[in-house]
Amino acid sequence: MKLTYTSEDELKIVSRGLQADCFLVGNGEAEVKIDKDESPKLFKLELFARKVCKKLVKEGICDVYFLAEGGSKIEECLKKSRRFGLSDTEYMFFLNPDQDRKAEAGAELLVRNGKEEEGETIIVESAEKGVFIAKLRPLNGGMYIYGVEVREDLRGQGFGKKYMKSLIHAFRDTKLYLQVGSSNKIACKLYRSIGFEAESEVCYYIM
Repeated sequence: MKLTYTSEDELKIVSRGLQADCFLVGNGEAEVKIDKDESPKLFKLELFARKVCKKLVKEGICDVYFLAEGGSKIEECLKKSRRFGLSDTEYMFFLNPDQDRKAEAGAELLVRNGKEEEGETIIVESAEKGVFIAKLRPLNGGMYIYGVEVREDLRGQGFGKKYMKSLIHAFRDTKLYLQVGSSNKIACKLYRSIGFEAESEVCYYIM
């Protein structure tokens, strides 16, 4: 098995016909996405996963999650295996390009550049300090939104929706994406209400 760093926090893993992209997401965790169009033999997939886990432990990575698109051949294979367990599922949302991107009155935003473990980041905050914050980074020719937070004592009062509408107005000429846990019904409902649609479901398996 060969591990090749393609950047500081990304690796390419190759072993006997199977290969994967590995993303180091901090706190000793890694997300491994197996790159295979055809359904692999179950024993080969399990052997590959065991080798990946052993290799990553040597790199200081103890928690390894194997990613697969919901309903894909890889996901069906992981589901059949007794060695894998489903940890979580998330929806990848994209903003409908036909969505009206009007700003919300009284939801002024401040936009600045920042730098985090993920690399260059755009930080979007409410003009009223501490009410709302979100971050964006490049993805697939657009921007991926993450780290969305509303001040705890103001949650459930419409501030998230109001500021998110202003955010999509501020980036009205940009493709926008975000990812939400499928169990987070409140967040999924909010994003759908402002024009986001589920593009795919990502399943996280642990061995």
